[in-house]
Amino acid sequence: MQIGLRQKLETCKTLPSLPAVAVHVLRLCQRENFDIADVARAIGSDAPLAAKVVALVNSSLFSMRQEVTTVSHALVLLGVNAVRTIALSFAVVGDMRSHERHGFDYRAYWKRAMFASAAAQELARSAGLRHPEEAFLAGLLQDVGEVALAQAASDQYHAMAAEAPNDHDKLVILEKQAFGCDHAEVGRWLMTQWRLPETVRAAVGSSHEPARWQRGTDTATETMVKVVALSGVLADIWVSPDVAGAARRAKVRAHEIVGLTEDRLQPLMRRMNKIVCQIAPLFDVWVGEPDDLERIVERADYAFGHADGELPERALAAVAPVADKARVDGLTGLASRSRFDDYLLEQFEFAQQVGKPLSVIICDPDHLEMINQAFGRAAGDRALTVLGGVLADRLRYRDLAARYGGEEFALILTDTHAAGAAIVAERLRKKVEDGLHDIGIGDPVRMTISVGCVTLDEALAFQTPADLLRAAESTLAQAKAAGRNRVMSHAKFHVAA
Repeated sequence: MQIGLRQKLETCKTLPSLPAVAVHVLRLCQRENFDIADVARAIGSDAPLAAKVVALVNSSLFSMRQEVTTVSHALVLLGVNAVRTIALSFAVVGDMRSHERHGFDYRAYWKRAMFASAAAQELARSAGLRHPEEAFLAGLLQDVGEVALAQAASDQYHAMAAEAPNDHDKLVILEKQAFGCDHAEVGRWLMTQWRLPETVRAAVGSSHEPARWQRGTDTATETMVKVVALSGVLADIWVSPDVAGAARRAKVRAHEIVGLTEDRLQPLMRRMNKIVCQIAPLFDVWVGEPDDLERIVERADYAFGHADGELPERALAAVAPVADKARVDGLTGLASRSRFDDYLLEQFEFAQQVGKPLSVIICDPDHLEMINQAFGRAAGDRALTVLGGVLADRLRYRDLAARYGGEEFALILTDTHAAGAAIVAERLRKKVEDGLHDIGIGDPVRMTISVGCVTLDEALAFQTPADLLRAAESTLAQAKAAGRNRVMSHAKFHVAA
């Protein structure tokens, strides 16, 4: 590392850092005779962190035979090292996410991190490592040096990233030319400041050149280095725009680094997909729709067996789930009712696990039958299409807009309290009321909607998604009975037109 770069890193005030709870947990575990109850209390002092730790332990990443309900329970079943490492993962990622700055592609960064962490732990477990969760942490943070460089040498590094978009190998070359080192070495330096375990530091520092740090290390560290190096290469399959090229490179590197054969890669990738779909929401990371991720696996599997070319579109259509068409409403282009139900169940369980609120909005156009009678059902269908476009506009990436049934629409708002849902609902109501809507009958028309909101939170602990929907439907009926063109909330919050 060049002296000038080290000076920039040492004087940069915005580098990723360990939050106080992470520092406290690390110090507790470094004592000779620490009490695991102290570790449980330290993690439990941050309620959202504790909830995420428990949720991750219950995910496919660990495949527990029994449900873990508390941090103390997790400590007993998995041991202090595993739970400490999980807590560190969430704490560090949470701090990094809260300090994201414009000019760096964090979406691609975190997507790669999610798939790399899942691959690293799976590979470490298969290799029989005693602490596969350390491979998870190393895989998750192997590119943290990128963030550090983007903070310490922002203009210069942003130019490099722009020159090598989603091309990890090219970025590494540019880094070495400019700084005399790559972001893996910077990541190792940063983790040394954090006093993380040496195995994690070694794996991060050698993630591009596994042979560099293997000499003189013990067998466990050598294996850790190898699996983390491979994890990044595998993760590139989901990040690179050239899926086939990334897959062929991964096939070669998997054999070179750990002797992994093609027949073991495909099931590993499907396992990675399943794990990432479960853990990414815990880190508030969007990685894409499950069906799209599955298609990436299919493209990669085809590329493993074909030296040239992509999987033909007709073959893609053949491997795509038949249910795909049922996931999109043919009239409005919104999610279908079946997709809505599946997503609600997923988000309902997630909200219960981590203690976050979940809101559902159901709305219905007022007097649509008048348009049907006066201008025909085709005009009514166009009115529904227009309303669907209004409702789906500017949703956050984890929210969902759906055709609920007949004339009704529904929204799922993740991590949204009752007050926030009421505000969103009122904005939608007003946007519909204030707009002039072209439904293909010549002059534009005015429309209104009635809206019902309900929120799963500490005040309203619904037992099932069906209970939540019944409450939303009942609240919508109240809005229509009260005169229409208004919002009603199944809570203390009430917004009227």
